[in-house]
Amino acid sequence: MIDKILDEEVEKYVQKEFIIVDSKMSVVDAVRIMREKKIDCVIVYEDNKPVGMLTLRDIVYKVLAENRDPSKTKIGDVASKPLIYVLPDTKVRDALKIMMEKDIRRLPVIDRDKIIGVLVLRMVVGNLAERSIPILDLEPPEGYKCPYCGSVFKTSDELSKHIDRVHIGHGLLEGITRKE
Repeated sequence: MIDKILDEEVEKYVQKEFIIVDSKMSVVDAVRIMREKKIDCVIVYEDNKPVGMLTLRDIVYKVLAENRDPSKTKIGDVASKPLIYVLPDTKVRDALKIMMEKDIRRLPVIDRDKIIGVLVLRMVVGNLAERSIPILDLEPPEGYKCPYCGSVFKTSDELSKHIDRVHIGHGLLEGITRKE
């Protein structure tokens, strides 16, 4: 079942509602739009071309954490650039690899120079039959990367034990339910 989903085209999973804003707009105005529309990202345009994406993460890390004035900061100055995107016929597996490599959760889908939607990691994961995506199938051959802390392990068994002991609780995955 999971392999079937991973081999499907991303077009099936795109979120078709998205907002396009001009790069000269202030962060405050963009946040107001995001709040009103109940979204957590906007596509940033310059000269009628998509150039980046502004996410809540960008606002927190590049505006608030740097003590910039959101009413004077232009979104073009803090948006994630360049715009990383895929084509509609890209396989879900390949899109997830890009998202993992680039540490992003949203990926615009562009067809003939026009954005047709945004692939959102949460939407793809939510459509999988199991509660987690097969991260190990997506990892590069040099090792298995922990989705929580980024540590790399030689085998999937080592990764599983690490997640069990460090992130979930000693013995939980091995059937031990008591905490030590």
